[in-house]
Amino acid sequence: MTRHTKLMLAFLAILALAATSCAKLQARDNLNKGVRAFRDAHYENAVNFFKQAVELDPELTTAEIYLATAYAQQYIPDGRGEDNAKNAQLAIQTFEDVLKHDSNNVNAIAGLASIYQNTHDLQKSHDYYMKYAQLDSTNPVPFYAIGSLDWIIVYDKQNPPPEEQQGKLIDEGLANLDKALALNPEYDDAMTYKNLLYREKARLASNEDDKKKLTDQADEWFNKSLETRKKNAEKKKGAAVGSDAGK
Repeated sequence: MTRHTKLMLAFLAILALAATSCAKLQARDNLNKGVRAFRDAHYENAVNFFKQAVELDPELTTAEIYLATAYAQQYIPDGRGEDNAKNAQLAIQTFEDVLKHDSNNVNAIAGLASIYQNTHDLQKSHDYYMKYAQLDSTNPVPFYAIGSLDWIIVYDKQNPPPEEQQGKLIDEGLANLDKALALNPEYDDAMTYKNLLYREKARLASNEDDKKKLTDQADEWFNKSLETRKKNAEKKKGAAVGSDAGK
């Protein structure tokens, strides 16, 4: 290889590096523009910016997550139309693309759990919430989601699972709601679903004494959820007032 050839190859390598750096900068710029559009709820514009960001820098996972989430935000549960269904499909596909190169990406897993629940694929939603809980074990949200989803499955009057499976789902739901409440003792929504699951457990009980005990437990959690929700609302109101006073 001649000295001239070596110099040319080195020059081309520098040009390629500069082009790559320029593309990454442009990708970041599009990401920032997309985030602003996303925050303003201009989801179609956000999608275009995020798509450009991913094309310029395929390793920019944040842009992929935002792109999938922007698709998901445009999906209307139970809505009609090809565009609506397409948004759900694109959200799922894009979240799955993230998992192909980052199998434990919590945001992608949480996104899939949510979009599958909204599209009524409850088993897939359940499986992703379980993985979400495993990966983010200090977050009460996935544990709450499992409990609430278990109740939705059990309470399905049109296509109820067998009673044995209902019992297992109820116990699983209660256990996960306990984990949510251990992480956040003021989680009023988790308390509400404990009430609902205890009522389903009472429905399945084989004798009247057990039914009464379980119904009493449900009543206790119902009352506790109301009290806690009221306290949480008062705290939120007080925090808002304090924030306004500091302005």
